[in-house]
Amino acid sequence: MGPNKEMSSTINTLLEIMDDPNLFTRRRVEAAEAILGFEAPEGAVVRARDFLVSVFEDRDAEIGDRMEALKLSRKAEAPKVASKIIRLEVKGRTEADRREAWRRYEMSRLKMKIVRATGTTPLAESGWADAFGDDYLPPEGDEWPDWSKRS
Repeated sequence: MGPNKEMSSTINTLLEIMDDPNLFTRRRVEAAEAILGFEAPEGAVVRARDFLVSVFEDRDAEIGDRMEALKLSRKAEAPKVASKIIRLEVKGRTEADRREAWRRYEMSRLKMKIVRATGTTPLAESGWADAFGDDYLPPEGDEWPDWSKRS
């Protein structure tokens, strides 16, 4: 697959390394990790996750490569519980933190509504989250979202 003009040269190079069957699997897994470890275009994230699945499901692959692919896949699909708790206990939260919390909360609520209505997870390319871009404004006041009321 050739370079994608919508992605940075860094992402394209990492995808090239990840997709090269002539390289050691460990290096290819490292490229996938570099994609998943930072913000990246949805297409690159999907390709990296699919690659990791192909590695950990390959029963003929080395167990070290399979385990590393499993760990990275798990890490990408669900953040650690402890880190969420730590973030909630941080003092001196800023208005930017409040805005981001509300943005994530409302995105989560909308995504859950879409999943319940359609039975599938919405794709980023479909534009479902466009209302939560850089110009998103949280509700007026100083309240923070109550994550126990996401339904």
